[in-house]
Amino acid sequence: MRDFGFLKTHIPEIITEGDMKQYAVSLVLPDTDSEEEILFEVRSDNIRQQPGDVCLPGGAVEPGETPEIAVIREISEELMIDVDQIEMIGPVHIFVAGLRELHVFLCRVKGYEDTFNPEEVAEVFRVPVSFFMKTKPAAYDLKWVPKLTDDFPFDKIYGGKDYRWRELVHRILFYEYGNHVIWGITAGILSGFVKVISAGILP
Repeated sequence: MRDFGFLKTHIPEIITEGDMKQYAVSLVLPDTDSEEEILFEVRSDNIRQQPGDVCLPGGAVEPGETPEIAVIREISEELMIDVDQIEMIGPVHIFVAGLRELHVFLCRVKGYEDTFNPEEVAEVFRVPVSFFMKTKPAAYDLKWVPKLTDDFPFDKIYGGKDYRWRELVHRILFYEYGNHVIWGITAGILSGFVKVISAGILP
């Protein structure tokens, strides 16, 4: 009989039906003597995916990088600041969206003067942390139905083309602050952040 005792100390990983892509994003707190604020970016029209959307500084984890290294590199590139200006406070959570695994960190930037790389960012703006603590996001459900190609092997599954696929419901969150709409993955990250700090995990 095979000994599976090693599973007692095994650390499970997320297993998917495709390649999980790694990203690292940051909730950036500009250094301030007043109320804590989170920095947001509006994606440039030069960006192929989701131009004009509100997002957090961050991007893909490159080969050989850790998520921590990746997020500091991305903050430096997008906000046009030195790495020495960035203080890593710590990880917040891992947000899984489809086949994307987003490692979320909390960072503080020192001496930031609202600079940004116009090739990637159209503008930056700040929102008080207290806004998210006090504001419940609006939620809307989006239903997903599998769209299969003609070469899918229907003959190998029970029911064939009449197989009863499970309808997936994806809840999408929205925050509105001034003339900015923070929605989708970014809003989900913020909602998760509120839960973490409300639980007292972060100071």
